[in-house]
Amino acid sequence: MKIRYDIVPVRSVIYLLISTVIIATVILFVLYPYYKSLNTLNIEIAGIKQRIKTQRELLPLYTKLVEKSGMSAPDKFPLPEKSSLPKNNIDLIPSIFKGLARKSNTEIISVNPDFTTISKGQGSILINATVRGSFSGLRDFLTELGKVPYMRQIEEIEIQQRSADKELKMKLWLGVG
Repeated sequence: MKIRYDIVPVRSVIYLLISTVIIATVILFVLYPYYKSLNTLNIEIAGIKQRIKTQRELLPLYTKLVEKSGMSAPDKFPLPEKSSLPKNNIDLIPSIFKGLARKSNTEIISVNPDFTTISKGQGSILINATVRGSFSGLRDFLTELGKVPYMRQIEEIEIQQRSADKELKMKLWLGVG
């Protein structure tokens, strides 16, 4: 059997091919990306639903633990009465810092009082200190430092990662009278 091409006009075949290419392009470049993003969103929705289910299951346990603990975190730390370190006790500053470090499980690397600042008559002395320890230990050190009655202000804090521990460098002012 012989195929006859003259039954379908060539122009109609060309229009048919162009229309097919246009439809395929629209499907490929417009509808398929939307379909892919819809799948991604469905996966995210399923993950969020699972997290919500887990949170609903854990909520009663959490409320029981909160009720049993009966403790709440303080909104503010108690501030001591401000006083001044006597001038004849300035040489005790490194030992004071070592005591704070011992309480907070940290290590004092250096404590350097800047005696030129006390000669200016400000009533305060600048201390450059370096402490090494874990992050929670450094937090405890700063909390203990806040309890010192002659602590005036912390001017600068720099935290650096040193091997497994962190190193805290700071400039602070102590009141001297």
